Amino acid sequence: WGFVDSTGVVVVEPLYDSVGGFFEGLADVQSGGKWGFIDRTGTVVVEPQYEEVRHFSEGLAAVESGGKWGFVDSTGTVVVKPQYEGVRNFSEGLAAVEAGGKWGFIDRTGTLAVEPRFDSVDRFTRAGFAVVWQDSIVGVIDRSGAWRLQLDDETCDIAVSDDGVVTSEEDDPQTGDHTTRFYDLSQGEAKEALIHTANIDLTDYMPFTGKNVAVPRGGPVPFDWPSDRDPLPRLDGATGLFPVYAAYAQALYPQDTRFQMPADGISPLVTCTKTNAAYERLIAGEADVIFVLQPSDEESQMAAARGESFDMLPIGYEAFVFITNSRNPCGGLSLDQIRRIYAGQITEWSEVGVDGLGSIVPYQRPKNSGSQTALEALMDGMPLMPAPEEIVSWDMDDILEAVEYRNLANALGYTFRFFCKGMMRSEVRMLAVDGIEPTEENIRSGRYPITSTLYAVRLASNTANPNVNALWDWLRSDTAAELLESSGYVAKLDAR
Repeated sequence: WGFVDSTGVVVVEPLYDSVGGFFEGLADVQSGGKWGFIDRTGTVVVEPQYEEVRHFSEGLAAVESGGKWGFVDSTGTVVVKPQYEGVRNFSEGLAAVEAGGKWGFIDRTGTLAVEPRFDSVDRFTRAGFAVVWQDSIVGVIDRSGAWRLQLDDETCDIAVSDDGVVTSEEDDPQTGDHTTRFYDLSQGEAKEALIHTANIDLTDYMPFTGKNVAVPRGGPVPFDWPSDRDPLPRLDGATGLFPVYAAYAQALYPQDTRFQMPADGISPLVTCTKTNAAYERLIAGEADVIFVLQPSDEESQMAAARGESFDMLPIGYEAFVFITNSRNPCGGLSLDQIRRIYAGQITEWSEVGVDGLGSIVPYQRPKNSGSQTALEALMDGMPLMPAPEEIVSWDMDDILEAVEYRNLANALGYTFRFFCKGMMRSEVRMLAVDGIEPTEENIRSGRYPITSTLYAVRLASNTANPNVNALWDWLRSDTAAELLESSGYVAKLDAR
């Protein structure tokens, strides 16, 4: 066995009886029945001498010698001599080890952090907790080995996430009923947390059928499309802007126009696939005009790779807001504090004047989502810390669910003002930034410091269809501005 790169060039000649994958720049290889490690050039960094090995994690790899397990570093130096019956990889600075048929944990120096007394254990998560099993109990311990939660192993299966929430799947042995419970460990002592569904119902905003779609004050305004031979523009966009372009569609499109999701052979007139997918569909020619925030660098590069660029029309403004659980007494943060939190420089609520809440749990969104792009722009050149996968919220309503509905008082998230208070009607607290509340008046006056521009976007090359051009011109009209305001956003800023 050997290795090739992504172009097929042989980087490591086929010299080995077996190989594993690369982790932290090193791969495990077997030669003559023994295992060692090579780097990405094929240079041997740990001579094949071990009966078995595990891949590197947090700079250390488990190795077996003489039927016992220990750990070596990337130079091959033995850091923890082989002495254990079994081991797991390091996670959050601790590795599970088995001695005398029981499991505990060691730190990176080999010092026992938790004495072996458990029948089985799972890894430690970022929140500092691990699931363990002992006798007929399954539960969660902290880094000292102290129990934080104990449940009946016979009836439930549990997992603890990176934000300190335990999910318990329980079966009633008498009735067979299945129950999911949640426990919040973020404040130390386990408390059962209520989880409510935070999914938004877009049907309230669907053109011609939704009860919350804005209409012009004077009633419908007739609109004549210039061409009946060319197709009408296909609209898509961000979830948070759906009320706006749904109102536009209701004002301009035939009354039989209905919301549809894209499918094979279907390219709907009105849909909502979220920011990143809307940009992708626009670039692929599957949508004509999308309603979103500014593109990410990656989305601009995707367009450029196809020889395209974006034609961007500002249509309004919205507040980018940071949110906490309503139980969090924090009333506001400074821009500098927000940046330092998301750069990983501020990690405790006490560092921003809030005592008793412990570590800040800063949720993020996936890359190329509108709010994640807004966060990246807000960082002003400061590197954004990586977000563990378990505290990435994949939908904007996930952010609200994580901050509000999991009852995590120490969580921090971000979204947009109207999505939070208008579409979701959430009870989370929107924080003041630099002492300025995110109100409509403060957006309009320019006092609120994080105001995002809302755009209609088309491909710069998409000018041949007269109906697309007519929509583009109409978006500059007073009627379009009125509908945007009636939908809950700010159409124009006061002169500064």
